[in-house]
Amino acid sequence: MKLYLTPELQAHRRGRFLASLLGIPRSSQLGLPKTGFVLMAGEALQASRETQEKCAAWVRQPGCSLLLLPPYQEGSIFHFLDWVVELAQSNSLAAKQASLASMLEGEVAFNLRGIDGACTGEMTPGELTGHTRYWKAHSNSGLIAATMLPLWSISLLDQASLVHDFLANIERQCGLPSVSAEEIKPQENDAIRPEDVTVLVCCYGFNVATAEGMLSRLKAYAVPLLNLASFDLPESMVRLRNAGLINEHGLTEQGLVYLMGCRYWAFAESLRNEG
Repeated sequence: MKLYLTPELQAHRRGRFLASLLGIPRSSQLGLPKTGFVLMAGEALQASRETQEKCAAWVRQPGCSLLLLPPYQEGSIFHFLDWVVELAQSNSLAAKQASLASMLEGEVAFNLRGIDGACTGEMTPGELTGHTRYWKAHSNSGLIAATMLPLWSISLLDQASLVHDFLANIERQCGLPSVSAEEIKPQENDAIRPEDVTVLVCCYGFNVATAEGMLSRLKAYAVPLLNLASFDLPESMVRLRNAGLINEHGLTEQGLVYLMGCRYWAFAESLRNEG
């Protein structure tokens, strides 16, 4: 789940609290990201029809989630949804025990009325008012959600996992972005092959990081350790580098962990000790 704050929220103390609580990195991006989970103040969306149009187009794409947070203005939230913000009556928030809603019960200033979309797990589907709803254009689209819960409340200072779970519950409803053929092809080409594991063993055993260094060491063996005629050694080294298993100095930490987890680790150690 890749979280973003809108620039306006990022500049406010509420946004700074959320960034600290949820580990959201500061971003210089002005518009909406290509995909991700964006948090926005509800009143910012209500105030601009242009912003509503842009967000409506964005959330129709898979992998795009927008969650609106308090504060809000009373009245309609979105021009094409029946969601209406009302001032909350005291003790009007029904919530399960030990839930995020129950922790914030005394701080909720608004109710959300409407039937478009769907409610979250803490509400009964037939309820017309509650604290959180989400809407999707179709089954695999992104979504827009609105919550009346002040997730930036200081009451949640030690409840990061509870807030993460709440956001994840919404994010699960979002359609997944498709992967283009251009994105898939390099991954297929860079997939680790059986011969690459053998090369990785030799990189560790000989303590080398280049094809030239390995060829030099292999010449010392009367019986070849590698059948070099069956694959392209330089290409194998490239795949290992692209996978993050080796660099210009030899095996990376990731490469060492990978090798230690495979069945050839004992042989690799033996080869290293011979050198």
